[in-house]
Amino acid sequence: MEEREIIERCLNGETDCFSYLVLNYKKLVYSIALRFFKDPHAAEDITQDVFLKAYRKLHMYDSNMKFSAWIGRITHNTCIDAIRRNKNHLTVSTEEQDVQAYGDPPDEMVIKKERKEWLEEQIRLLAPGYKTPLLLFHKGGLSYEEIAKSMNVPISIVKNRIYRARKMLKEKMASFYREE
Repeated sequence: MEEREIIERCLNGETDCFSYLVLNYKKLVYSIALRFFKDPHAAEDITQDVFLKAYRKLHMYDSNMKFSAWIGRITHNTCIDAIRRNKNHLTVSTEEQDVQAYGDPPDEMVIKKERKEWLEEQIRLLAPGYKTPLLLFHKGGLSYEEIAKSMNVPISIVKNRIYRARKMLKEKMASFYREE
C-alpha cells in the first residue's frame, strides 16, 4: 500500500492505518528528538507528541511533499517548542546504547565512546537552523529538496546550512584533537 493511500484511508476514518505510518517513521522521529535532547525518555515523549500532532493535522498534509519531510518538520518544531518551554531540559543520558566492535581493547572502546559523545554534543549545540537540515540529511536520508520543502526555505539555504554545519563541526573537531 502506498503512503498516499494509507493517508487517505486514515482521513476516511480507518484509524488503524495510521499505525503503519508510526511504524515506518518512529525511528526517524526518535533519532531527531534524541539529537535535540540526548535523553531517551524525553525523545520518547517528543516522539509520542509528534505522532499525536501528525494524526490531528493529517488533513493538512500536502501530498506533493514526502511524508518523511512533513513528519521531520513536525518533529523539529515540537523539539524547538519543548526547548522554549524548558530551557534546562537538555540532560545527559544514563542509558547510552553503544554498539561496540567485538575485540576492541577496553581503552579503545572508551576513546570511541567519548569521541562519539563529544560529537553528538557538538551537533546538539548547533543552532536549530543548522542542526535540523544536517540531521534530516544524514539521519533522515532526505534530499536537499525534501529538506527545503519541510523547512519552507530555498534549496540554496539548505545546502549552505549543511555545508556550514559540517564546517563548524570540522573546526571544532580539529581544535578538540589539538587539545588531546
